[in-house]
Amino acid sequence: SEWWAEKARDETMIVQPKFDGCALGLRYQSGTLVAAFTRSGKDVTEAARTICNLPLELPEDGIAVSEDPVEITGELYGPNLSRTKSQALAAGHLRKKNPTGAGLSFVAYEILGSTADEIEDIKRLESWFFEIPPTNRTADPKQVKQWHKEWLAGELFENLPTDGIVVKVASGATKQKLGVTSKCPNWAIALKG
Repeated sequence: SEWWAEKARDETMIVQPKFDGCALGLRYQSGTLVAAFTRSGKDVTEAARTICNLPLELPEDGIAVSEDPVEITGELYGPNLSRTKSQALAAGHLRKKNPTGAGLSFVAYEILGSTADEIEDIKRLESWFFEIPPTNRTADPKQVKQWHKEWLAGELFENLPTDGIVVKVASGATKQKLGVTSKCPNWAIALKG
């Protein structure tokens, strides 16, 4: 409530599952995957190439194949696994010398540096053949609280390995205005158990 009142009053919000796996950052140059990194900066490009639903090439829609790099963040996770098993499988995969990608998926949730609205970015990621997270939308903080209660009760995003929900400002202009710190964006907050 404090975050909402201070930063996001009268804004439409996006609510998505907080996947429990391993965060990955992807870099595409002229539409081709050229690098993948963990949150700590470890290069895991070869391991990322083995994930069956992670596009190695983006469709030629202008933005994806521009000479400027396109950077995408998301989560490597194990579908149909518990939170603990999902995280362990993803972390183990990234440590292997000969990873196979077996049992893992990648879900994309942000185009870094984008000034577009959140829904626009989600649609763009989907058009680039990324798996995207289930996405709810509301301008009512009471609805966010209700969704959080449903998540705590195992009734929201119940088929996914999650350790919370993420609430984001939908407006690209507001996201730019709120900015980011060295640790996290000011336009998003995670709600856990």
